[in-house]
Amino acid sequence: MPAYASLEELTEVSTNLLELEQKYPEAYKDFVQLFKSCRKVGYKNICKMLLGEATPKELKGLD
Repeated sequence: MPAYASLEELTEVSTNLLELEQKYPEAYKDFVQLFKSCRKVGYKNICKMLLGEATPKELKGLD
């Protein structure tokens, strides 16, 4: 499935990820593992919690 983002946007994100990996290799590895192990939760939900935009209860509609 093709990405909605432009090639330029995707390239910029890829560059930013590489920079983060080089700057914080252990933390980067931990985040990769977190995303892999929580794949069924969904990347959007993980990102909402990471950014402080939602709690688990809010994501389930309990608040």
